[in-house]
Amino acid sequence: MDIKGSRQLYNKLLLIYTFILLCVISALVIYFYSSTKNRFLEQNLRYTKMMSESAATYLGDCSDTAEYIHQDLYKSNMELRDVLHYLTDEPSAYLQYRLNTFIENKNSEYEGIERFFVDAFQAYSSLNHVILYSYERDEITEYTRDGKRYKSNGDSAFKKMLEKGNLVEEDSFSYLKEIRDPTTMQVKGCMILGFRSNRFESIQEYYSQADLIVYNEAGSAVFQPTNKHEIFDLIEADENDTLEHVLNAYVEKIQDGQYHAVSYLEKNRAAKVPLSIVIMILAVGIIVLILGEFFVRYHLQKLAKRLNRILSAMTQVMDGKLDVHIPADKNGDELDVISRYFNEMCINLDEHIKKRYLAEIEQKNAEMAALQSQINPHFLYNTLEAIRMKAICNGDREVGKMLYSLAVTFRAQIKEADVITLAQELHYSKKYMELFTFRYQDQFQYEVVCPEAYLQLPVIKFVLQPVIENYFIHGIRMKAQDNFIRIIVEKEDDYRIIVEDNGWGMTTAEINTKNAELEHDVMKKQGSIGISNVNRRLKAVYGKAYGIYIEARKGGGLRVILRFRPEECDEWEKEGNIHHEESNDRRR
Repeated sequence: MDIKGSRQLYNKLLLIYTFILLCVISALVIYFYSSTKNRFLEQNLRYTKMMSESAATYLGDCSDTAEYIHQDLYKSNMELRDVLHYLTDEPSAYLQYRLNTFIENKNSEYEGIERFFVDAFQAYSSLNHVILYSYERDEITEYTRDGKRYKSNGDSAFKKMLEKGNLVEEDSFSYLKEIRDPTTMQVKGCMILGFRSNRFESIQEYYSQADLIVYNEAGSAVFQPTNKHEIFDLIEADENDTLEHVLNAYVEKIQDGQYHAVSYLEKNRAAKVPLSIVIMILAVGIIVLILGEFFVRYHLQKLAKRLNRILSAMTQVMDGKLDVHIPADKNGDELDVISRYFNEMCINLDEHIKKRYLAEIEQKNAEMAALQSQINPHFLYNTLEAIRMKAICNGDREVGKMLYSLAVTFRAQIKEADVITLAQELHYSKKYMELFTFRYQDQFQYEVVCPEAYLQLPVIKFVLQPVIENYFIHGIRMKAQDNFIRIIVEKEDDYRIIVEDNGWGMTTAEINTKNAELEHDVMKKQGSIGISNVNRRLKAVYGKAYGIYIEARKGGGLRVILRFRPEECDEWEKEGNIHHEESNDRRR
């Protein structure tokens, strides 16, 4: 094989495929960047428009609020008269009027101008202050949200502000509503309602890309961004088309009464893509390029590896590994033919060896079965029974009972089916515990409490014996005379077998650790498998929601709770109820 020539072809193809891949990915990166740029432009323009609309909406709400307050004043005759007297009367005469009105309305609450403004502040959170100005007495009274009232005389600056309609102060803007006497229609004064302007700052922060400027007809700025005073001068003097040209920005301008809201977005920022997104696009392009280069190299190297794969497979067969398979790429060349013949040869050779090996295994199994059949369970049962009868004949009945309990336990674990009735499981457990009553005479007692209705409930076998054995290994108190185990069967949402004892018990930390192991089905490599084995079997048969839970027993000892619910439980309960009704009918 001309290794040099094939390597030159490999490098040539690699360069061609890499160049094509680089061109395609570069075009995709440019396309996605342009598309993202246009999307940000559309989004920022939409936000710019929404900013001006939000500002105009707030202006409209404040204007409507001022109108509502003005209308509410005229709807209340008592409050309107109180305002008119306040604007026209001297302080002493106004106080006398209030006193007379209060006396006349002794059966109802007096509602004066203070109460009216308190209700207005409570109803409208955007209302910042209210100013009453009396034209006749040239007196200014300002009411604030904190319930305070300030009086002053109208100075020239205030009158000039009213004349120009320039109702803009620091952190607030106002609407002027004249107050007329409804009988004569003469203007007695005015009410200036001031609203918070910090709402515009929140709007500016929410739409952070664009800038917002709010001003009135008199040319005073209600709100403008920091260090943007020169922009406000341009906006005040020019129209939209001129602004867009001068500011090199997209401009949205909305007027609401005497106030104007202008939002503008500089064009050099309008379509600006965040650096993080640019990095992400480039990173995706680089990742795609790397993956593409990887697949190109993989495709080109695949051809060169085919021959090495065949040689490697032959080496493995020489080392005794016969399950080698060479993929046939179906290219129709000689390497595919060699691969198919090689695979068939390995299969035939492996089958020949397996036939000979299996024949030897069958021979060994037959010999082992013949040996095991000489010591079968029946031989052990009969032997135990013969020993038991001999002990009874000799008058040693306790030994006979122990041998009988041992034989029953041994027979249950070997011959019974995997699923037995609860009555059988409890019976075998009793026989197992009887062995320990002989071992710990006058030191140990047991009790089984199970409703008769649950005795025929199906349950997997060998779930109680490991729990009982665990007690005798770790829990029994050798020097005590009142050791006991109590087995209780009950039903809540599921069936539960509770094994409780008064043994040594466990600490709270040990109980929590053990319950965590049981919950996550952790079985330690060392030590008895006992409870962990039963827990794993219960979860495997009945589901992960079931198994074993351990808790401390009041008075000392442990309570081991086995939770299970057979799949056929509903059918069993239904059949049990039918049998119970039939037995009641027979009794009747």
